[in-house]
Amino acid sequence: MEEMKYLCEVYELLPRCGPGDNESTRRAFNSMLKPSAQPLILDIGCGSGMQTLELARISKGKIIALDNHQGFLDILMKKASEDGLEENIIPKNISMLEMDFDPSSFDTIWSEGALYCMGFQNGLKRCRQLLKDGGYLAVTELVYIVSDPPIPVVRYWESEYLDIKDVKSKVELIENEGFQLLLNFTLPESSWLNNYYLPMERELPELKKKYQNNKTALGVFESFQREVDFYKKYSKYYGYEFFVMQKK
Repeated sequence: MEEMKYLCEVYELLPRCGPGDNESTRRAFNSMLKPSAQPLILDIGCGSGMQTLELARISKGKIIALDNHQGFLDILMKKASEDGLEENIIPKNISMLEMDFDPSSFDTIWSEGALYCMGFQNGLKRCRQLLKDGGYLAVTELVYIVSDPPIPVVRYWESEYLDIKDVKSKVELIENEGFQLLLNFTLPESSWLNNYYLPMERELPELKKKYQNNKTALGVFESFQREVDFYKKYSKYYGYEFFVMQKK
């Protein structure tokens, strides 16, 4: 799909491929009760890997960084080399829908802003299969952060992500899928702005100039700008929730 080319070009220019920050990654990791001294971690949908690098720093383990866009993995490994972390990270170019790992392979599975591609419930089921008994799963998932979001917000997400629910509904789903919830917290607005939307807004004007005669590319860039504008208007109604859980 031609649009995907331009989507990836935007994401490759950003510090992160979605909302998040290193402080939140550390907070989630530090909530694990007894992590392995040198855990084997699977980072699903790692993107360009800001969180992967932070996990490598704090976990001292091995991380399989999984994404199906080679450009993101190249960026990640270049940064890993610069930071002296390349021996801790194993890039793997494969779709999360085609993972071929053995059951009970991982001490920890991580996925910031990506598990929704499998469907949240399906993602929980698949990760549970791949985790060792007592292993940890840490994910960020889009949620309503109020009980009664306004109609424009509901309509927007009905067209973008039908699986969005409130936090309570997601917690119930987590527990029903055989996990014990250890911690959940809402990412602050700075997680959306500092490493994602504000850098995006800085890059979009140059991209529009570069592709000024390309209607497909311009449509992609306009959709990004509408997303930014919508968040700035309605950010108090939805966000990302970090869920850290343990396989029962």
